[in-house]
Amino acid sequence: MQRSIARFIIKPVLLIMLLTQHGFAEEGIFFKRHSIYQVDSINNVYLVSAQIDFQLTPYLEQALMNGVVLKTGIYFGLGEHRNWWWNKTDSLSSINYQLKYHALSRHFLLTRNDTNENWNYRSLSTALRNMGHIVNYKLPGLSMNTLDGNHYLFMGVRLSPSTLRLPLKIQSLFSDQYSLSSEVISWPLQ
Repeated sequence: MQRSIARFIIKPVLLIMLLTQHGFAEEGIFFKRHSIYQVDSINNVYLVSAQIDFQLTPYLEQALMNGVVLKTGIYFGLGEHRNWWWNKTDSLSSINYQLKYHALSRHFLLTRNDTNENWNYRSLSTALRNMGHIVNYKLPGLSMNTLDGNHYLFMGVRLSPSTLRLPLKIQSLFSDQYSLSSEVISWPLQ
């Protein structure tokens, strides 16, 4: 008797808790995990792996569903710490994607621009998960003087509509509703 009462009370409470947590998911771009490995010490070459979680704003999701192409740039760079001024940064590489919704087939089309690879997905969550899945991405070789303890590698992500009209371009500078940026992850070089 007590088990059945507990089952009727606990199950609905747990269900309500799960639904409210899902409904209040934070919007933005988040790194679930990230790692870097040096694979060639002679040429100073690194491999980067990461899982990036994309939580679109309602504006961006609605724009995608209405035919606006979303572009994503995952960028990698080399930084140098400076004591007297801002850190020096140089761009190393980037992975660029375009995400479209095809209304007739009800598929999400994901294109990687640097390799011209294309994928079709039935759900937006699957397309976003695969867009954020980076496995052993090879960075260009670095010079050996970057191992002085003053340099670091960094990675960040930006997502925005490919076309924004003029008022929204100005508003996108001050609001995360129209475009998203992640935190910047960095790894020291030694």
